Amino acid sequence: MLDLRYRWLWLGSIWVLVLIVIAASLLPFAVTGTQGGVDKLGHFLSYLLLALFGAGVVDAERIPVVLARVFFLGLALEAAQTLLTETRSAEWSDVIANTAGVLVAWWLCRHGFAGWARRAEAWLDRRRQP
Repeated sequence: MLDLRYRWLWLGSIWVLVLIVIAASLLPFAVTGTQGGVDKLGHFLSYLLLALFGAGVVDAERIPVVLARVFFLGLALEAAQTLLTETRSAEWSDVIANTAGVLVAWWLCRHGFAGWARRAEAWLDRRRQP
Protein backbone atom coordinates (compact mmCIF):
# COMPACT_ATOMS: atom_id res chain seq x y z
CA MET A 1 0.00 0.00 0.00
CA LEU A 2 1.30 3.44 -0.85
CA ASP A 3 1.99 5.82 2.02
CA LEU A 4 -0.92 8.21 1.47
CA ARG A 5 -2.17 11.12 3.55
CA TYR A 6 -5.81 10.52 2.57
CA ARG A 7 -5.60 6.73 2.67
CA TRP A 8 -8.88 6.44 4.57
CA LEU A 9 -10.64 8.46 1.87
CA TRP A 10 -9.26 6.36 -1.00
CA LEU A 11 -9.95 3.04 0.76
CA GLY A 12 -13.40 4.20 1.85
CA SER A 13 -14.19 5.16 -1.74
CA ILE A 14 -13.08 1.75 -2.96
CA TRP A 15 -15.28 -0.02 -0.42
CA VAL A 16 -18.27 2.15 -1.34
CA LEU A 17 -17.72 1.21 -4.99
CA VAL A 18 -17.47 -2.47 -4.07
CA LEU A 19 -20.71 -2.31 -2.09
CA ILE A 20 -22.47 -0.51 -4.96
CA VAL A 21 -21.30 -3.16 -7.43
CA ILE A 22 -22.42 -5.97 -5.09
CA ALA A 23 -25.82 -4.37 -4.55
CA ALA A 24 -26.29 -3.66 -8.26
CA SER A 25 -25.35 -7.24 -9.06
CA LEU A 26 -27.57 -9.00 -6.55
CA LEU A 27 -30.61 -6.82 -5.89
CA PRO A 28 -33.63 -7.39 -8.11
CA PHE A 29 -34.40 -4.76 -10.71
CA ALA A 30 -36.90 -4.23 -13.49
CA VAL A 31 -35.59 -5.44 -16.85
CA THR A 32 -36.41 -3.29 -19.84
CA GLY A 33 -36.18 -4.28 -23.49
CA THR A 34 -33.66 -1.54 -24.32
CA GLN A 35 -31.19 -2.54 -21.64
CA GLY A 36 -28.74 -4.68 -23.72
CA GLY A 37 -25.73 -2.51 -24.53
CA VAL A 38 -26.27 -0.13 -21.64
CA ASP A 39 -26.05 -3.05 -19.22
CA LYS A 40 -22.73 -4.21 -20.68
CA LEU A 41 -21.38 -0.65 -20.65
CA GLY A 42 -22.33 -0.48 -16.97
CA HIS A 43 -20.43 -3.71 -16.29
CA PHE A 44 -17.40 -2.46 -18.21
CA LEU A 45 -17.31 0.94 -16.47
CA SER A 46 -17.93 -0.52 -13.01
CA TYR A 47 -15.03 -2.94 -13.21
CA LEU A 48 -12.78 -0.39 -14.92
CA LEU A 49 -13.43 2.05 -12.07
CA LEU A 50 -12.96 -0.57 -9.36
CA ALA A 51 -9.69 -1.74 -10.88
CA LEU A 52 -8.36 1.80 -11.38
CA PHE A 53 -9.26 2.89 -7.87
CA GLY A 54 -7.62 -0.19 -6.39
CA ALA A 55 -4.52 0.10 -8.56
CA GLY A 56 -4.11 3.74 -7.63
CA VAL A 57 -3.46 3.11 -3.94
CA VAL A 58 -1.01 0.20 -4.06
CA ASP A 59 2.63 -0.22 -5.01
CA ALA A 60 3.27 -1.19 -8.62
CA GLU A 61 4.09 -4.80 -7.77
CA ARG A 62 0.67 -5.22 -6.08
CA ILE A 63 -1.35 -4.03 -9.08
CA PRO A 64 -1.72 -7.55 -10.57
CA VAL A 65 -3.14 -8.73 -7.23
CA VAL A 66 -5.68 -5.88 -7.19
CA LEU A 67 -6.71 -6.58 -10.77
CA ALA A 68 -7.06 -10.31 -10.06
CA ARG A 69 -9.26 -9.57 -7.05
CA VAL A 70 -11.51 -7.32 -9.12
CA PHE A 71 -11.72 -9.98 -11.83
CA PHE A 72 -12.62 -12.69 -9.30
CA LEU A 73 -15.18 -10.41 -7.65
CA GLY A 74 -16.90 -10.23 -11.05
CA LEU A 75 -16.85 -14.02 -11.41
CA ALA A 76 -18.14 -14.52 -7.87
CA LEU A 77 -20.98 -12.06 -8.35
CA GLU A 78 -22.04 -13.70 -11.61
CA ALA A 79 -22.12 -17.07 -9.82
CA ALA A 80 -23.97 -15.52 -6.88
CA GLN A 81 -26.64 -14.16 -9.21
CA THR A 82 -27.55 -17.70 -10.23
CA LEU A 83 -26.99 -19.39 -6.89
CA LEU A 84 -28.35 -16.81 -4.44
CA THR A 85 -31.08 -14.90 -6.27
CA GLU A 86 -34.30 -15.83 -7.96
CA THR A 87 -34.41 -12.76 -10.19
CA ARG A 88 -30.89 -12.69 -11.61
CA SER A 89 -28.79 -15.10 -13.64
CA ALA A 90 -25.17 -15.30 -14.68
CA GLU A 91 -24.28 -14.22 -18.21
CA TRP A 92 -21.03 -14.83 -20.05
CA SER A 93 -21.43 -11.47 -21.77
CA ASP A 94 -21.34 -9.81 -18.34
CA VAL A 95 -18.14 -11.68 -17.48
CA ILE A 96 -16.63 -10.50 -20.78
CA ALA A 97 -17.65 -6.88 -20.11
CA ASN A 98 -16.25 -7.06 -16.55
CA THR A 99 -13.01 -8.57 -17.82
CA ALA A 100 -12.71 -5.93 -20.54
CA GLY A 101 -12.96 -3.24 -17.87
CA VAL A 102 -10.19 -4.88 -15.83
CA LEU A 103 -7.99 -5.29 -18.92
CA VAL A 104 -8.40 -1.65 -19.93
CA ALA A 105 -7.50 -0.67 -16.34
CA TRP A 106 -4.39 -2.85 -16.60
CA TRP A 107 -3.45 -1.14 -19.88
CA LEU A 108 -3.99 2.32 -18.36
CA CYS A 109 -1.87 1.38 -15.34
CA ARG A 110 0.95 0.28 -17.65
CA HIS A 111 0.70 3.63 -19.43
CA GLY A 112 0.95 6.02 -16.50
CA PHE A 113 -2.28 5.75 -14.52
CA ALA A 114 -0.83 3.62 -11.71
CA GLY A 115 -0.23 5.54 -8.51
CA TRP A 116 -2.86 8.16 -9.32
CA ALA A 117 -3.67 8.64 -5.61
CA ARG A 118 -0.18 9.94 -4.85
CA ARG A 119 -0.45 12.43 -7.73
CA ALA A 120 -3.95 13.44 -6.61
CA GLU A 121 -2.67 14.13 -3.10
CA ALA A 122 0.23 16.21 -4.45
CA TRP A 123 -2.27 18.22 -6.50
CA LEU A 124 -4.53 18.69 -3.46
CA ASP A 125 -1.55 19.83 -1.38
CA ARG A 126 -0.57 22.40 -4.02
CA ARG A 127 -4.15 23.71 -4.07
CA ARG A 128 -4.13 24.14 -0.29
CA GLN A 129 -0.97 26.24 -0.24
CA PRO A 130 -1.56 30.00 -0.41
